[in-house]
Amino acid sequence: MKVRNAEASHRRAVRDRYARAATEGDSCCSSTSCCDVTSSRSHSGHSADVISEALGYSADELAALPDEANLGLGCGNPTAIASLAAGDVVLDLGSGSGIDCFLASPQVGPEGKVIGVDMTAEMLSRARRNAEVGGYSNVEFRLGEIEALPVTDGTVDVIISNCVLNLSTDKPKVLTEAFRVLKSGGRLVVSDMVSDLPVPEVMGRSLDAVAACLPTFRDLYLQEFRDAGFESVRITDERSYPSSFILEDPGVQVYVAERPEHLKELTAFAGSIYGAHFEARKP
Repeated sequence: MKVRNAEASHRRAVRDRYARAATEGDSCCSSTSCCDVTSSRSHSGHSADVISEALGYSADELAALPDEANLGLGCGNPTAIASLAAGDVVLDLGSGSGIDCFLASPQVGPEGKVIGVDMTAEMLSRARRNAEVGGYSNVEFRLGEIEALPVTDGTVDVIISNCVLNLSTDKPKVLTEAFRVLKSGGRLVVSDMVSDLPVPEVMGRSLDAVAACLPTFRDLYLQEFRDAGFESVRITDERSYPSSFILEDPGVQVYVAERPEHLKELTAFAGSIYGAHFEARKP
């Protein structure tokens, strides 16, 4: 019962966080930090475009998007390595305000299709508004949880996801669902957070931090893909996640000012985080 209650609290915290981001237009690191240990709502000074360019999006890509599509919530650019082709059916797990769906749209063309799935109604409303403004006729957004995808078996060519799988309380179930909806030979291309150090206890106890973007050990993440049945599992690229996005967050600074004994541990942890691109294939 305790485990079930904890999972429900985690899911509710994630939904609440991203509902706020959708309605207030704040990025993960300019509102409540991705790795915040408090509930501070002050601004860190990092704009969504600054965050996104640091994590792999080009200025040209960002400029082509609808104004409300980029909230700076990702940790990489999965569409940059997905090698999408005309006619592909693409599924975005945790599609948020639609940024990666909109980047995939012209790559798959009018004969292709892009489906975004998100559990936050506020995000879906924002994404659908962005799709209408941008004229993305081959993109649709569905309400659902990534642990139970509203998608038919064996209908997807490529799955993408950006800093979402680590938010799930049951990542093995997410990967099992991804395996189910992919066609034989289909690919899963994911950007997510990995680290070399364990999550500090103070952050692991914080629902706000857990509901954001705490990383997984690199080797464990790779093994989770294999356990779900995927083959050719590999990390194609890693980019150091700017530690300043964490350490300069006002909430983190307040916490450290009150508990300076945690500064060394938090600094080391912040410097150990990478945005990694994972790729795997369904046999």
